[in-house]
Amino acid sequence: MHPHFPYSYGFHSWHGGPRRLVWFILGAASATMWIHHKEAHRQTHERYFGHCFRPPVASMRPDLLPPDEAAQWRARDISAAINNIPAVPAPAPAPAPPPLPWGYSEAHQDRQWEEEKLKLQAIGKQAENVMAKLSEDALDTVMTAMEALKAKLAQHREQREQAQRQLEKQLEEQKNNPHRFV
Repeated sequence: MHPHFPYSYGFHSWHGGPRRLVWFILGAASATMWIHHKEAHRQTHERYFGHCFRPPVASMRPDLLPPDEAAQWRARDISAAINNIPAVPAPAPAPAPPPLPWGYSEAHQDRQWEEEKLKLQAIGKQAENVMAKLSEDALDTVMTAMEALKAKLAQHREQREQAQRQLEKQLEEQKNNPHRFV
Protein backbone atom coordinates (compact mmCIF):
# COMPACT_ATOMS: atom_id res chain seq x y z
CA MET A 1 0.00 0.00 0.00
CA HIS A 2 1.24 3.50 -0.80
CA PRO A 3 2.28 5.50 2.30
CA HIS A 4 0.20 8.53 1.24
CA PHE A 5 -2.77 6.45 0.08
CA PRO A 6 -5.62 8.32 1.82
CA TYR A 7 -4.42 11.70 0.52
CA SER A 8 -3.65 10.91 -3.12
CA TYR A 9 -6.96 10.00 -4.79
CA GLY A 10 -6.52 11.90 -8.05
CA PHE A 11 -2.99 10.77 -8.83
CA HIS A 12 -3.52 7.02 -8.49
CA SER A 13 -6.92 6.83 -10.12
CA TRP A 14 -5.59 7.82 -13.58
CA HIS A 15 -2.11 6.34 -13.21
CA GLY A 16 -1.37 4.00 -16.13
CA GLY A 17 -4.44 4.97 -18.15
CA PRO A 18 -2.62 6.35 -21.23
CA ARG A 19 -0.39 3.27 -21.41
CA ARG A 20 -3.44 1.04 -21.66
CA LEU A 21 -4.81 3.16 -24.50
CA VAL A 22 -1.50 2.93 -26.39
CA TRP A 23 -1.38 -0.87 -26.05
CA PHE A 24 -5.01 -1.14 -27.17
CA ILE A 25 -4.28 0.93 -30.29
CA LEU A 26 -1.17 -1.16 -31.09
CA GLY A 27 -3.14 -4.41 -30.70
CA ALA A 28 -6.01 -3.23 -32.87
CA ALA A 29 -3.62 -2.01 -35.59
CA SER A 30 -1.65 -5.27 -35.66
CA ALA A 31 -4.87 -7.37 -35.83
CA THR A 32 -6.17 -5.23 -38.71
CA MET A 33 -2.87 -5.52 -40.62
CA TRP A 34 -2.78 -9.31 -40.14
CA ILE A 35 -6.36 -9.72 -41.44
CA HIS A 36 -5.64 -7.56 -44.50
CA HIS A 37 -2.43 -9.51 -45.17
CA LYS A 38 -4.30 -12.79 -44.96
CA GLU A 39 -7.05 -11.61 -47.33
CA ALA A 40 -4.49 -10.29 -49.86
CA HIS A 41 -2.54 -13.55 -50.03
CA ARG A 42 -5.59 -15.80 -50.07
CA GLN A 43 -6.22 -15.06 -53.74
CA THR A 44 -2.62 -15.67 -54.86
CA HIS A 45 -1.88 -18.66 -52.66
CA GLU A 46 -4.86 -20.93 -52.42
CA ARG A 47 -3.73 -22.76 -49.30
CA TYR A 48 -1.95 -19.92 -47.55
CA PHE A 49 -3.80 -20.34 -44.21
CA GLY A 50 -5.69 -23.24 -42.78
CA HIS A 51 -5.86 -26.92 -43.62
CA CYS A 52 -9.25 -27.17 -45.29
CA PHE A 53 -9.49 -26.75 -49.02
CA ARG A 54 -12.61 -26.73 -51.14
CA PRO A 55 -12.28 -26.78 -54.91
CA PRO A 56 -13.90 -23.91 -56.76
CA VAL A 57 -17.56 -24.41 -57.63
CA ALA A 58 -16.98 -24.20 -61.41
CA SER A 59 -14.83 -27.36 -61.44
CA MET A 60 -17.59 -29.29 -59.68
CA ARG A 61 -20.46 -28.30 -62.00
CA PRO A 62 -19.87 -28.57 -65.73
CA ASP A 63 -22.82 -26.32 -66.57
CA LEU A 64 -20.88 -23.39 -65.07
CA LEU A 65 -17.76 -24.09 -67.19
CA PRO A 66 -17.03 -22.52 -70.59
CA PRO A 67 -18.55 -24.52 -73.53
CA ASP A 68 -15.33 -26.33 -74.61
CA GLU A 69 -14.53 -27.51 -71.07
CA ALA A 70 -18.16 -28.55 -70.53
CA ALA A 71 -17.96 -30.74 -73.67
CA GLN A 72 -14.85 -32.46 -72.29
CA TRP A 73 -16.67 -33.13 -69.00
CA ARG A 74 -19.68 -34.59 -70.82
CA ALA A 75 -17.44 -36.84 -72.96
CA ARG A 76 -15.73 -38.10 -69.79
CA ASP A 77 -19.10 -38.79 -68.15
CA ILE A 78 -20.40 -40.70 -71.24
CA SER A 79 -17.27 -42.87 -71.53
CA ALA A 80 -17.41 -43.64 -67.81
CA ALA A 81 -21.07 -44.58 -68.13
CA ILE A 82 -20.39 -46.89 -71.13
CA ASN A 83 -17.50 -48.63 -69.36
CA ASN A 84 -19.46 -49.10 -66.14
CA ILE A 85 -22.64 -50.76 -67.52
CA PRO A 86 -23.57 -53.54 -65.11
CA ALA A 87 -23.92 -57.04 -66.58
CA VAL A 88 -26.65 -58.13 -64.16
CA PRO A 89 -29.58 -55.87 -63.50
CA ALA A 90 -29.79 -54.56 -59.99
CA PRO A 91 -32.23 -56.42 -57.75
CA ALA A 92 -35.51 -54.74 -57.07
CA PRO A 93 -35.65 -52.98 -53.76
CA ALA A 94 -37.35 -54.89 -50.98
CA PRO A 95 -40.90 -53.79 -50.24
CA ALA A 96 -41.26 -51.42 -47.34
CA PRO A 97 -42.38 -53.06 -44.11
CA PRO A 98 -45.96 -52.35 -43.10
CA PRO A 99 -46.27 -49.26 -40.96
CA LEU A 100 -46.31 -49.87 -37.25
CA PRO A 101 -49.43 -48.87 -35.37
CA TRP A 102 -49.27 -45.51 -33.68
CA GLY A 103 -49.91 -46.87 -30.21
CA TYR A 104 -50.39 -50.22 -28.59
CA SER A 105 -53.21 -52.47 -29.66
CA GLU A 106 -56.45 -52.25 -27.70
CA ALA A 107 -56.01 -55.71 -26.20
CA HIS A 108 -52.61 -54.67 -24.88
CA GLN A 109 -54.05 -51.41 -23.54
CA ASP A 110 -56.91 -53.28 -21.84
CA ARG A 111 -54.49 -55.76 -20.27
CA GLN A 112 -52.27 -52.93 -19.12
CA TRP A 113 -55.31 -51.11 -17.70
CA GLU A 114 -56.38 -54.22 -15.78
CA GLU A 115 -52.85 -54.65 -14.38
CA GLU A 116 -52.83 -51.04 -13.25
CA LYS A 117 -56.25 -51.47 -11.61
CA LEU A 118 -55.02 -54.56 -9.75
CA LYS A 119 -51.92 -52.70 -8.60
CA LEU A 120 -54.04 -49.79 -7.38
CA GLN A 121 -56.40 -52.18 -5.57
CA ALA A 122 -53.44 -53.87 -3.88
CA ILE A 123 -52.04 -50.49 -2.85
CA GLY A 124 -55.49 -49.45 -1.59
CA LYS A 125 -55.86 -52.66 0.43
CA GLN A 126 -52.38 -52.20 1.89
CA ALA A 127 -53.18 -48.57 2.77
CA GLU A 128 -56.46 -49.70 4.36
CA ASN A 129 -54.63 -52.30 6.48
CA VAL A 130 -52.05 -49.74 7.57
CA MET A 131 -54.73 -47.19 8.43
CA ALA A 132 -56.70 -49.80 10.42
CA LYS A 133 -53.55 -50.77 12.35
CA LEU A 134 -52.73 -47.11 13.01
CA SER A 135 -56.31 -46.49 14.15
CA GLU A 136 -56.22 -49.49 16.49
CA ASP A 137 -52.87 -48.35 17.89
CA ALA A 138 -54.22 -44.82 18.36
CA LEU A 139 -57.35 -46.13 20.10
CA ASP A 140 -55.23 -48.38 22.33
CA THR A 141 -53.10 -45.39 23.25
CA VAL A 142 -56.17 -43.29 24.01
CA MET A 143 -57.72 -46.07 26.11
CA THR A 144 -54.49 -46.54 28.06
CA ALA A 145 -54.29 -42.79 28.67
CA MET A 146 -57.96 -42.69 29.79
CA GLU A 147 -57.45 -45.61 32.18
CA ALA A 148 -54.40 -43.88 33.63
CA LEU A 149 -56.41 -40.66 34.06
CA LYS A 150 -59.26 -42.60 35.67
CA ALA A 151 -56.87 -44.22 38.12
CA LYS A 152 -55.32 -40.84 38.89
CA LEU A 153 -58.75 -39.30 39.47
CA ALA A 154 -59.69 -42.16 41.81
CA GLN A 155 -56.45 -41.67 43.73
CA HIS A 156 -57.07 -37.90 44.01
CA ARG A 157 -60.66 -38.51 45.17
CA GLU A 158 -59.43 -40.95 47.82
CA GLN A 159 -56.79 -38.47 49.00
CA ARG A 160 -59.38 -35.69 49.12
CA GLU A 161 -61.83 -37.87 51.10
CA GLN A 162 -59.08 -38.88 53.51
CA ALA A 163 -58.12 -35.21 54.01
CA GLN A 164 -61.81 -34.39 54.56
CA ARG A 165 -62.12 -37.16 57.18
CA GLN A 166 -59.03 -35.94 59.00
CA LEU A 167 -60.37 -32.37 59.00
CA GLU A 168 -63.72 -33.55 60.38
CA LYS A 169 -61.93 -35.63 63.00
CA GLN A 170 -59.89 -32.61 64.11
CA LEU A 171 -63.03 -30.47 64.29
CA GLU A 172 -64.76 -33.14 66.40
CA GLU A 173 -61.79 -33.31 68.74
CA GLN A 174 -61.77 -29.53 69.10
CA LYS A 175 -65.49 -29.60 69.97
CA ASN A 176 -64.98 -32.30 72.57
CA ASN A 177 -61.84 -30.74 74.04
CA PRO A 178 -62.09 -27.01 73.73
CA HIS A 179 -58.96 -25.03 74.27
CA ARG A 180 -58.84 -23.21 77.60
CA PHE A 181 -57.36 -19.76 77.91
CA VAL A 182 -56.61 -19.50 81.62
